[in-house]
Amino acid sequence: MINAGKRSGRPRAGEERLSREAILTAALRIVDDKGIDALTMRRLAATLEVNPMSLYHHLPNKAAVMAGLAELVFAGLEQPDPGDAVPWDEQLKDAARGYRNALRAHPNLALQVLSDTSAVSAVVVVVVEPFYRALDRAGLSPRQVFEAANTLVDFIHGFSLGEASVRTENFDLAPDLITRVEQLPAGKAPVLARVVGELGPEGLAYDFDSGFESGLATLTAGIAATRRR
Repeated sequence: MINAGKRSGRPRAGEERLSREAILTAALRIVDDKGIDALTMRRLAATLEVNPMSLYHHLPNKAAVMAGLAELVFAGLEQPDPGDAVPWDEQLKDAARGYRNALRAHPNLALQVLSDTSAVSAVVVVVVEPFYRALDRAGLSPRQVFEAANTLVDFIHGFSLGEASVRTENFDLAPDLITRVEQLPAGKAPVLARVVGELGPEGLAYDFDSGFESGLATLTAGIAATRRR
């Protein structure tokens, strides 16, 4: 005779509160704490104290979880249109800073997103509207909007990959770079040698925040020049 107490139809305690948002929040916690490789449907179910099959009612596979994480992390970047109250270039810079900050807040997710074509597409669809809006307000043609937005997003992705791999506020390449330049044969890379010599250790110290702002200013100035042409 089957023991009815062991085979009751009652859901587990976790299943009573299970929702798409709860699943994604738990998944993000796993990714943040242990990395993307640690995220499996079985581990996710164990974290939520539910049967693994119950997850599939909300998210059919890991790819859907990843798309959901992109939405969870990046959907908040969409802000109301400030109109002409904020210059287009400042709107563009704000969009870039917001996207970079979201990637920086979740470095493990960022590394996965930026190495997975489908994940990149899921993120771009969520975050790109403020970029397009600012560039459109600048008076660019549709082709120019598309190309300028792609360039900016690629810059942010590349910068974020470097930042996530180092995971410190500063990256001090000065000691090694100075040593290598000093060991170059006479007359080899003279401009490099002159620049490194003039900057010295303090000038060569790299700060990610100032580096990002410098790159962003350069790109924005280039877009403004395109606009004038």
